[in-house]
Amino acid sequence: MHHPFTLADYGEFVLAWADAWPGLLCGAPSRDALDQRMPLAIAEYRHWLESNGEEGPLGDAWQVVASAPSYDADTTGGDPCYASDLQPLSAPDFERFLRHARLAQLELARAADLPDLLLDWQPEGLVVEDADPWAPDPRTIRGILTHALQLEVFYREGLRDGPAAGIVEPVEPTADEQGRTLDTLRRAATAGLDRVWHPVRPHPARPQPVVPGDWTIRKVLRRLISHDRDHAAEILQRRTWLLLGVPKQGD
Repeated sequence: MHHPFTLADYGEFVLAWADAWPGLLCGAPSRDALDQRMPLAIAEYRHWLESNGEEGPLGDAWQVVASAPSYDADTTGGDPCYASDLQPLSAPDFERFLRHARLAQLELARAADLPDLLLDWQPEGLVVEDADPWAPDPRTIRGILTHALQLEVFYREGLRDGPAAGIVEPVEPTADEQGRTLDTLRRAATAGLDRVWHPVRPHPARPQPVVPGDWTIRKVLRRLISHDRDHAAEILQRRTWLLLGVPKQGD
């Protein structure tokens, strides 16, 4: 069995998203490097699900079945909607993927219980190699957690037509925001698992809103799971630095 993936080419970076497994992705500096790295990404994702009592993708074979435009805030509302995001989502798959989203949320939420001293630790000499345009400076663990929650708001607000929240919004405590996200997904499912929404986002650098993007429940799950897992891993990395030392620039 070959798992289907959608490929986005950013020029100096390629990113592949699994069409049938929301949140499974792999990035690399070239297509050759992606070919070598993908079996590791699939194996890691499978282990994550199976260690939590869920079924994971079988085998490591994969293939690119579609290529898609890369990020373009002007024409996608900040996040492209791939053809796979428009595929019909069955009720059993929705429930299964919602469980996966909750696992990703819980993995991230463990950081909320860390002591303030650790949450606010700013590693000395830390340099961001590929800066987030929304937050170019190095984040503390608290900052990472806040950013992840802000994106949860952004993702769930995609499931509406018309004015919707942007990418930087005030957030409530972790459990409250994560609960709202799950509630929003369940309410959206009652409107149709194949429905497409068109939110209009504000942009801090422009007087006019961004052009509406297309959002579906499958797209929200894809972005939510991958983003929460990404930043849960980043927080774990920060904690590991306390034992191994903060990497120096160029390491």
